[in-house]
Amino acid sequence: MDCNYEAIKDEFEENGLLDNCNRDDWSVLNELEVAFGVKGEAAVRESIAASCSENYVPFSEITDEGPVFDKEYYDGGTFYNEAREYVNSYGIPLDELEVNPGRRITAIQDNIAQSNGITFPLASAIDTFDNCDLRAVTCCFVQDRQAGDNNGNCDDPYDENCNDANPADNVDVCYVDMARSPTSSRTTEGFAVFEDEAEDDSHCHGFAWAAHADDQSGRFKGNNLFYVSMYDHLTQRGYARNVPGAPMCGCVEKMPVVTRADCTQIDIDEEVTFSYENGKGVDVKVINLEIDFNACQGVDDNGEAQNNDLNAYYNQLFIDDKVTKEEREVFKKTIVGETYCREAIDDFLSVQGLEKIPACEHSDPEQCGCEEVKRSDYKGTINFTEEHKGMGSLECQRWDSQYPHKHSRTRENYPNAYLEENYCRNPDGESGGAWCYTTDPNVRWKYCDVPTCGQTDTPTVAPTPKCVDWNPDECGCPETNQADYRGTISVTESGRTCMPWTDQAPHKHSYQPVYYPYAGLDENYCRNPSSGGRTWCYTNDPKKRWEYCDVPTCGYTSTPTAAPTPKCDNYNPDECGCSTNNQADYRGTTSVTESGRTCMRWNSNKPHKHSRKPEKYPNSGLDENYCRNPDGEDRAWCYTTDLKKRWEYCDVPTCDEKTKRLRGRI
Repeated sequence: MDCNYEAIKDEFEENGLLDNCNRDDWSVLNELEVAFGVKGEAAVRESIAASCSENYVPFSEITDEGPVFDKEYYDGGTFYNEAREYVNSYGIPLDELEVNPGRRITAIQDNIAQSNGITFPLASAIDTFDNCDLRAVTCCFVQDRQAGDNNGNCDDPYDENCNDANPADNVDVCYVDMARSPTSSRTTEGFAVFEDEAEDDSHCHGFAWAAHADDQSGRFKGNNLFYVSMYDHLTQRGYARNVPGAPMCGCVEKMPVVTRADCTQIDIDEEVTFSYENGKGVDVKVINLEIDFNACQGVDDNGEAQNNDLNAYYNQLFIDDKVTKEEREVFKKTIVGETYCREAIDDFLSVQGLEKIPACEHSDPEQCGCEEVKRSDYKGTINFTEEHKGMGSLECQRWDSQYPHKHSRTRENYPNAYLEENYCRNPDGESGGAWCYTTDPNVRWKYCDVPTCGQTDTPTVAPTPKCVDWNPDECGCPETNQADYRGTISVTESGRTCMPWTDQAPHKHSYQPVYYPYAGLDENYCRNPSSGGRTWCYTNDPKKRWEYCDVPTCGYTSTPTAAPTPKCDNYNPDECGCSTNNQADYRGTTSVTESGRTCMRWNSNKPHKHSRKPEKYPNSGLDENYCRNPDGEDRAWCYTTDLKKRWEYCDVPTCDEKTKRLRGRI
């Protein structure tokens, strides 16, 4: 049996080990609490893990050079890192990596690391592994010191081709915040930013583990650290040295902010026996242990299978309930994703109180674009085009999608153009400003109605009410994106207090009452002077520039909205939908897909960001998480709460299906 709580519990239940217990309320957990002398499942798991790791090899024995040496190795500053092979005047090769430390490390890999546990380094000895709250470690290497292994560009002769050789490049380093690991950087402040891939070739590799102490990924994380840092990368590839200002290896929170990292997972085949005797406690015997080191298996942010990628593996841990949603969100602030350095750098510099020189006097990229740069600086969330032939606005196509229009304006080709979601942008300097590809197969692209920063010669007139139940003191019309709202809500949807519109701290901006006299910019009330999205405000939080507000939409209630006029036999919108409009009239409460996945709420962006919001489709009944068809799909559908499945059709009955069957019999 495996050494974990679930395996022991299964053993108890399958063999009826509690059948003779005379207490109905006694459980396996209670039995294990008594055996280990602890209380609670978490403590039991820790006791199980401790019992199975009593004979682990201490990590300090790997080098046997002492804690100062080990700390310096992981900071990139020992002879392991710095030595380069050379031939002396007598023709004798010296400082050969395959000899020292190569032979020792290879012997440990062959004789220990695959058949015995290795402890994780003590935080007191190597503080870069202290408080790994996200339970993830990365190593980032910037030099190659070994020729002839088909990794990196170190080559013979060493004195000519290996003095400053690079590893194989698999990552973009965005920036180094030296305050993250002051004992490694030797300073408590300072940072280095690598704009436009300015860093030299680098190579990052990591691993992660689950929250439960008895999970194999955590019990053998010392083995994984040894394999990744010393065996696989130092002796097999010759990779050494750290990104300046950062550790070479450490908890992900202490490492450089990067786009990605390769990943190794440990796969374990173990056989363990447990025995318990009153007065003697629990006795554990490890009968068999086989440890394999393999490329991580996971899923990318779109739910597609992906291996050898740390972010994908962390996603898999999240799906398996082994990391929390909050941990995953913080993790993605260090492993930010390919092509996302631009946003990561901007966010970091903003926190440091540094911002780019604005493109114009009243620059506010989150809300408007500067005419001087054809609004290419716009970074807001408007995702509809200007009106098209009197038919209204068209929804924008996602930049990472090739449907319905194939194109080359991707993040890979325009990494500094902020091509997020389906927001209007100007990556290629179009003369008319921000634009987007549309979701209409017949209209390839259109300009967007993005405000021009500082344009005050024709101030916007307060919108005329155009919706039912109009009450600007209480709600805003969807037709104006709530720009008509004049109520007193002054907190954002996450609970942050709004900043007064007349203030310029903590955020400088151009949406001031003097420039937008008809936008109702009173006090710190939620408003929408930019006319995109919905009501919002700048926040008093220096780390959050702006955020939407939870202002009600006029005419929208939490009860299902009225369905379109019936156009089929057996019409009953609470139970079924008509085939004549692809079930767009359905207003029932089915909230699972045809495969059984739970639907995501229409007003949520987790786990899938989208634009099918109630305020954009006010007549489509987008209530709660009920199956609907707002956009003309073949039938009712919904986004799912499954990270691996963006959306799926629902098994909603068709009202006129019964009539069709009866007619077929006649």
